[in-house]
Amino acid sequence: MDVTQDSSGPLAVVPRSLFRDYREFLLTPGTIFTLVSSILLAIAVLYQVSGLFIDAAPEAYADRIYLAAALVGSSFIWYSAVQGIREGDFTADIPVSLATAAAIAIGQYPAAAVVAVLLLLGGLLEELVAARADRALDALARLLPDRVTVRRDGKDLFISPDEVVVGDLLIVRSGERIAVDGEVLFGAAAINQSAITGESVPAEKQAGDTVFAGTLNENGAIEVLATRVGTETTLGQIRRLVADAQEEKAPVERVLDRYAKLYTPAAIILGLLLWWWSGNVLQAITMLIVFCPCVIVLATPTALVASIGNAALRGSLVKKGAAVETLAHVDIVIFDKTGTLTSGELQLADVVPFDDVLETSLLGYAASAEKFSEHPVGRAIVRAAAGREIAVTDPESCELLTGLGVKARTGGHAVLLGRPKLFSDMGITLPKTVLWEIDARACEGMSVIVVMIDHAVSGLLVFEDTLREHAQETVAALNQAGIRTVIVTGDNRETAARIAEATGISEMHAEMMPEEKVGIVKRFQEAGHRVAFVGDGVNDGPALATADVGVAMGNAGTDVAIETADVVLLSDDLLKLPRIIDTSRKALRTIRQNLVFAVGVLLFAVCLTVFNILTPVTGALLHELSSIPVIANSARLIGME
Repeated sequence: MDVTQDSSGPLAVVPRSLFRDYREFLLTPGTIFTLVSSILLAIAVLYQVSGLFIDAAPEAYADRIYLAAALVGSSFIWYSAVQGIREGDFTADIPVSLATAAAIAIGQYPAAAVVAVLLLLGGLLEELVAARADRALDALARLLPDRVTVRRDGKDLFISPDEVVVGDLLIVRSGERIAVDGEVLFGAAAINQSAITGESVPAEKQAGDTVFAGTLNENGAIEVLATRVGTETTLGQIRRLVADAQEEKAPVERVLDRYAKLYTPAAIILGLLLWWWSGNVLQAITMLIVFCPCVIVLATPTALVASIGNAALRGSLVKKGAAVETLAHVDIVIFDKTGTLTSGELQLADVVPFDDVLETSLLGYAASAEKFSEHPVGRAIVRAAAGREIAVTDPESCELLTGLGVKARTGGHAVLLGRPKLFSDMGITLPKTVLWEIDARACEGMSVIVVMIDHAVSGLLVFEDTLREHAQETVAALNQAGIRTVIVTGDNRETAARIAEATGISEMHAEMMPEEKVGIVKRFQEAGHRVAFVGDGVNDGPALATADVGVAMGNAGTDVAIETADVVLLSDDLLKLPRIIDTSRKALRTIRQNLVFAVGVLLFAVCLTVFNILTPVTGALLHELSSIPVIANSARLIGME
């Protein structure tokens, strides 16, 4: 079994391979030692407190329980310290080990138990967060179907996606996911490929078009020639990018570990010098006790936990304290478009009737023709009619023209509606005025459906991906805080430009594939910027993992985005993002205040120890009391707006 040691704390000696799920996580040595020592400490405290009110057993019993908690917790820290020394890695575990050992040696069992449990709990939380990383990769794997239909030698076979090879012919029916990258040989379908490209509107695919693994066939049936399979597909590349980004993200060291190489020998040398100078071993032990980093250990995590609690109370999940520290330094926020700045759901933006046709009539006939359609555009038309309280009758006949539109008969009238391409394919020439109107709307980033009633062009239905509530306010708040905002999307340039203008974002990158999004994030990072990426889709996963802080939409976000991200906006309210950043900046100021106080207490205690004013008992008491101002200062963050 591989055992590794790094600067992330004593739990680093636990093999990360064991953290594949939470059940196994609970059975790791680090978790067991942490839980047992924490339970023993809690029992000791309750036992001691109860003794103030009732006739309890002798005080010695409480001391024994404290001793048990100290030994259980400290033993794991001692093991970590020994491993670090063997590998030449001098972390804070070494002075903590000496301090707890000294405290136990002089009978200060409560102090030893508290220090050990605090350190173990901090390491456990860090490792628990790290264990979630693999879940994002599992979510990506779930985008592939369990079984696919492959036609070989004239026979249809049902096989696993892993068995598909380049050159296979796949049959993809409505409602099925595509397992390979390939070329459509036959048929037509509306493919939801937002997972790959971020497009809000399903792409209409027919013979000669390219399709991607992990995308969903929403309507129609196609035959696909496999050109890339397995890890070579676009989805496989996304998975690799996510994995690589997670590996490259170095763990954030504990504050104490940053100075451990100086702190550790300083504690030992001061203790030995004091012993040599005074000849008093208790004075030397006192020095190790007061050098115990209890207050310094508390300085950072208490502020981080309080700020995480603040975010949770306001509907956001911050997965780890490191994200709070990083958010405080973010100077660029990159937004995905579809599902992030926008709702990701098509809405009817305008009804354009021609001649004497009424808007209600135009929309009513279109809704009747699309009443039984499963296409997103069809569903949007029906929703719009219902919203305007237009009665939608069942069509007398209906023919779905896969990927293009609908041909129906309703109310005694022939209705044909669909994209402009439908009419050109059928040899129907649209009037120039209609084409001009279509081009004008397309330049605004909108989708247009042409409606023909009784063989006459009767009007247009215009659709848009609507702006998410508070998107404009969010961008304005970020800009006011001195943070640069950028849009990076896989959608077309016209649509991206419309959203950028609507939100007030000046920099925009459109038609970006997942690896190109990563490239933009890295470019900003290489220029010295701290980058936060906000997204919701599978295609955002690599960028979320690569960014200094990944922020996912909680309701609209995919499993991949949520598991990869460091922060989740549970209610999809973008306005929470600038608030979290503001709280993070306040948390950083609080951490600095705590550290100044902690260092001041440390120096004061050292001076008192040198002059033999403090004893081991009073030294431990000073450290315990000095924790109160740090905790109180951090607690203020919970109630801050």
